[in-house]
Amino acid sequence: MIKLKNPYFIIRNLVCCLIALFPLVVHGQQQPARRTVPAFNPRSATPSSATVTGNSVVVDTTRGTVSRPDSVDSGSNLQTTVNYSAKDSTLFDATGQIVELFGDAKVDYGDIHLTAAYIKLNWTTNEVFAKGRYDSTAKKMVGLPIFQDGSGRYDTQEIRFNFKTKKGFIKGVITAQGEGNVRGKTVKKDAEDNLYIRNAIYTTCNLTTPHFHINASKIKVVHNKQLISGPFNLVINDIPTPLALPFGFFPIPKKNEIGTSGLIFPQYGEEPNGRGFYLRDGGYYFAISQYISMSLRGQIYSNGSWGLGLSSEYLKRYRFGGNFALSYARNRTTSLVDTATKPRNDFSIIWSHSPRPRGNSQFSANVNVSSNSYNQLNTSLTSGRYVSNAANSGVNYSHKFGQYVTSSANINVSQNFGKYNPVTNLRESGQTNISSGFNLGVAQIAPFALKGGTGRWFESFRLGMDFNAQATVNNTLRTVDITNLGFPVVTSLTIRGDTLQRLRDSLAAVANQEIYTNSNLIPMTVENLPTILKNAQVQSRYSIPISLPNFKLARYLNFTPGVSLSGDVYTKSLRYTYLPDRKAVKVDTASGISATYFLSFSASMNTRAYGTFFIRAGRLEAIRHTIAPSISFSYTPDLSSAFTTTLTQFRDPYDTTKVLKISRYRGLGGTAGASSFTGRAASISYSIVNQLEMKVRARSDSAKEEFEKVSLFDNISLSGSYNPYAPQFKFSQVNFSANTQILKKVSFNFSAVFDPYAFSDTVSTPTGVYYVPDQSTLYQTGPYVNNFRINKIDKLAITQGQGLAHLQNLNFYLSTQFAPKDSKKPKVAPNAKTPTDAAELRHMNRNPEDYVDFNIPWTVNLSYTFSLTKFTPIESQILQTLQVTGDLSLTPKWKVSLQTGFDFSAKAPSLTTITLHRDLHCWDMNFSYTPFSGNRYRSNFYSFDLRVKSAILQDLKLSRRRGTSINY
Repeated sequence: MIKLKNPYFIIRNLVCCLIALFPLVVHGQQQPARRTVPAFNPRSATPSSATVTGNSVVVDTTRGTVSRPDSVDSGSNLQTTVNYSAKDSTLFDATGQIVELFGDAKVDYGDIHLTAAYIKLNWTTNEVFAKGRYDSTAKKMVGLPIFQDGSGRYDTQEIRFNFKTKKGFIKGVITAQGEGNVRGKTVKKDAEDNLYIRNAIYTTCNLTTPHFHINASKIKVVHNKQLISGPFNLVINDIPTPLALPFGFFPIPKKNEIGTSGLIFPQYGEEPNGRGFYLRDGGYYFAISQYISMSLRGQIYSNGSWGLGLSSEYLKRYRFGGNFALSYARNRTTSLVDTATKPRNDFSIIWSHSPRPRGNSQFSANVNVSSNSYNQLNTSLTSGRYVSNAANSGVNYSHKFGQYVTSSANINVSQNFGKYNPVTNLRESGQTNISSGFNLGVAQIAPFALKGGTGRWFESFRLGMDFNAQATVNNTLRTVDITNLGFPVVTSLTIRGDTLQRLRDSLAAVANQEIYTNSNLIPMTVENLPTILKNAQVQSRYSIPISLPNFKLARYLNFTPGVSLSGDVYTKSLRYTYLPDRKAVKVDTASGISATYFLSFSASMNTRAYGTFFIRAGRLEAIRHTIAPSISFSYTPDLSSAFTTTLTQFRDPYDTTKVLKISRYRGLGGTAGASSFTGRAASISYSIVNQLEMKVRARSDSAKEEFEKVSLFDNISLSGSYNPYAPQFKFSQVNFSANTQILKKVSFNFSAVFDPYAFSDTVSTPTGVYYVPDQSTLYQTGPYVNNFRINKIDKLAITQGQGLAHLQNLNFYLSTQFAPKDSKKPKVAPNAKTPTDAAELRHMNRNPEDYVDFNIPWTVNLSYTFSLTKFTPIESQILQTLQVTGDLSLTPKWKVSLQTGFDFSAKAPSLTTITLHRDLHCWDMNFSYTPFSGNRYRSNFYSFDLRVKSAILQDLKLSRRRGTSINY
């Protein structure tokens, strides 16, 4: 008998031979829902034992492993764990190292996820294969493979993928790329996640059968960067079009990113305003980061005009957001729209910054600055800026230091583009004012207040401080006001008394019928900016207000006294030197910081009274009248001896019994620089505010309140002032205003300004002697006045038989909106998910007229504006317009909008535009027709646009524009 030294060795080798000769196939039904192979090694994952239960085989893989022969490398080729599961059944092939999963099969490997009706795993080749199955009941394929690799998702018909090489072969793929999706019959995927697609289409339409697509024989998708195609053509509703290109390049924006840098293709067409054919809005887009983007665009016209524009948008979630645009255009026209012979240099600056309030600081900006003719030559006829005659801008910053100290800085720009000139068809003589200011304030404190407060009278004393500085620049020729002094002047300054040349300019202007120009204004153009900046003037002011205890008089009158110490700070002053040989005064400037001081006393008294008139007619119960009169008085004593110069050789032109005292800051701004400065001042101001309300019974007995309040007039106010120490025109203008809501539908606003002084019926005779330096001669002339107008005199109109007062200005405005009751526009969410969304939402808020809301069935907006300005009793200007805007949803996809009006002054319709909108799912169609543009040259204009909604295919469009100009 032979004794075996190692029987386990023989048994182990025998088992291995049996496995090699007779492949063991284990078929398992009712498999547990999930299997996990730790530290996955496909060549050592064969099951070690199996247990038969009924008609199924349950495989136990937890007791050990069976190794392959040494000729095969047993090292793991995968980096992490593979998890797989199947709903129906799992089939193991131990010999071929294959696992087949049936029914809702899933495989997870790192960031790779695969689901399908059928999945086959081959451990030997590290490959996975997946496909769907045919459902005979539904008669279609179900359970098609869905492959996810990181951020990419691929809907396929079949897929074969290698875990080791990261390469794959796909049939019938659909994958989202940015705003669009790519579909192809056969696809190869490399290890860098690039896709090589044959017989491909690219579209931004998400329907199964897209409305349009780009059909290409081959497309390469560079992962998360761009899509590059070979020759392609556009297909609309499965109908090929002749629109084709030899290649295509489409950037793919990354997640949470504004976009991808790239070229911006220009638009082309023809303009009706004389600049001819154009290529415009072409340039380059810079995707700097997910927080900021920038684009540089240009334009060129066949008649020689050209322009450049720089725009940027930025967003920091929960912090701030905004946009900036800078444009320059050199316009040269040959049509009747602009008859100027020289090219026009136009510019525009737009900046909007919106912060989220946080901490003690806040910064905001809303800037809109442009040259006078920019809006008319460089904006669309359908734009609101085309008919705009004014623009206002402001930049503000504020910071709070602790509880009492605050500081702020601001820059403000106001523009009036001037009167419409029918000769040039543009607005001219516009005025621009730029001011920047700084303010430092200390809130009032009570230095004598006791802890806990005892209510004693001295505890009401309060003390504060305020300091502000301001620098101003405007396009008005800045002159030193030394008019009406009554003595000869020798100076090298530009003075307001030099009127001869101004008078000649006025005569020449009238002779040439250039009545819309003003020789005292510098045109707001690029070349004039250095001259305008020289007009800068800096002035500052300080104030220390002191609040005294307030008390009641006769139980109903609130009396509040006060004291204030204030003054101005100057950076230069005027020096007056008497020249005996010429019997004149030499005036020049001296640099240096100096200050003035004023002490003022004030007192105010106000009350509020109510009156109710009971009527009880129908639902009306009563009418309530509220009146709130107030009167205030301020007095400033004469403390001017420290900053005035006494000229004993001359007498005061307003009081010949006194020698002349003249301020060293005359014409330099501030209180001491006012031309009417007398050293002392006083003012009595008054105002009366009224409110009218109606008390009515509720319409329904089930209402919460038995009565309702209906406002008849929210405000009816009258205000004015009187200065007893003013050298002339002691009474101020009287201001009247009223506003209300009529039936909660119609907004009513009314304002008027009345002048209590009379006008003379003859032109005043110039008086005074002024020296004109360029001719070294003394001229008898007076302060400049428009010799073609009737002059206002220092006498009340009622004393001259001219009525109680002259109407100087009147404005009347009515507006209303009609819409279905349940058609409130949804508010735009302030927190957009991406910077692109946020930028679009901000643009929608700023330009609602550029967007169409298909959710509202119809809206109608009516507004009527009337403005009367009386320069003299016989010279006036009337502006009267009726504006109508509205839209109507014909169907859920069709909408028509209208913008029109009538200019009663021009006796012609104003800017009129009819627009037809059509929502084509992934396309937008707009047809806009402008029969006339609202000026002397009635431009006839229409445009048609058919474009893809997606921003990435914004240049995939069909546009047509035509226009003519007719001189009425």
